[in-house]
Amino acid sequence: MPLRFRVRETLANQELAKTLEALRHSESDTSVLRTLFPGSLDTTGVAFLPKDRLLSPEEKSAAATAFAGVLDSGDFTSGPAVDSFEGALSEFLGAAHTVATGSGTDALIIALRAVGVGPGDQVILPANSFAATENAVFACGAEPVLADVTLPDGNLDPASVEEHITARTAAILPVHLYGRLADMAGLRAVADRHRLGLVEDACQAIGVTGVGQYSDAAVLSFNPYKNFGLCGKSGAVVTGSAEIAERCRVLSYHGFVPGQKNIKCETFGLNSRIDNTMAAIGLALLPWLSLRALRRTCLAKRYIDALSPLARQLPLDVPTFVPDHAWHLFPLVFHEDGLRDTVRTRVSRSSGVETDVYYPVLTHQHETPLREKLFGGVSLPRTEQLNAHVLHLPLHAGMSLGEQDRVIDALHDALRAQT
Repeated sequence: MPLRFRVRETLANQELAKTLEALRHSESDTSVLRTLFPGSLDTTGVAFLPKDRLLSPEEKSAAATAFAGVLDSGDFTSGPAVDSFEGALSEFLGAAHTVATGSGTDALIIALRAVGVGPGDQVILPANSFAATENAVFACGAEPVLADVTLPDGNLDPASVEEHITARTAAILPVHLYGRLADMAGLRAVADRHRLGLVEDACQAIGVTGVGQYSDAAVLSFNPYKNFGLCGKSGAVVTGSAEIAERCRVLSYHGFVPGQKNIKCETFGLNSRIDNTMAAIGLALLPWLSLRALRRTCLAKRYIDALSPLARQLPLDVPTFVPDHAWHLFPLVFHEDGLRDTVRTRVSRSSGVETDVYYPVLTHQHETPLREKLFGGVSLPRTEQLNAHVLHLPLHAGMSLGEQDRVIDALHDALRAQT
């Protein structure tokens, strides 16, 4: 049956629209997959995230052309690409305001400060995230307070958040773990009851409908390893508030009055605006954003279909295929102690399949100078349970179907011994 679809005309959907047009008269799932994944790769193993394939040959060419244009213009730091990139992102995200920054971490710091977080405040967040989440809180002079998560998604639990609110709490900072949206409606309700700021760490969830819908500000990362990755570090704050956006622009560039260099209106500011160079590369790569997302979604669905039968026989959880997921990472959860590490060793030795435990140490378990003072009494049973049993499979936009089949076969072989 011919495919029927309608794609909104934005720069980020450009290559997706071309691909879907090619699929319009596809007669089978096989022909659809061949169009979406035209390349095949014969390998003796499967890398978890191969750096040389983060961008396709077409994307590399587009990025090189954009960089050459900046070289000719000399507009390396400030320049016209910054406004254009922010505008194109806003159009795609359906956001009123986008402020592009030098990194996702900078964006987190700026967003937190823009909603009023400062020295002595507390910010509630999960423990199972990248260090940038907690570091952004520290950079504001504030204190991270850890709340537990819901299972099986691993996202911040609104009920646990409410239990940890004190007179010093200024904001809630949920993370869309692995690309799955947290319960933002529930967290918004908690924030409103206690008059708190709500900033969402959406660095793994670009393109998911709902990002920014309930929060005061959402933060994105364009690190090369993210779903939409550029050729260096960069990020953005997305918000529906003109006031917060204005504050972000001031905070991100030395406290200067927007559009007036060397004239300050704020006591303190960072040097954190995105460079024109990276913005130009971002504009060049943006046409592939939605196509890359579709590829990730298809790979996730293939994993789920192939591995769900194992979950009916073994103490194993496979993610549910849901629409509010960007599939930045694909997690399996093994409920039997030691099984995760056994499977990981087996697939590596037998098939050269590289897996990962993406955040091996939780925030409150790092051996840091302030660990005992800040986290000495922290107990997060659900977070700790999940972290002890989760394993991440290879999944990226450049992955071939042959590689994925090799991963699936290796997992079936490794787990067959358990039945």
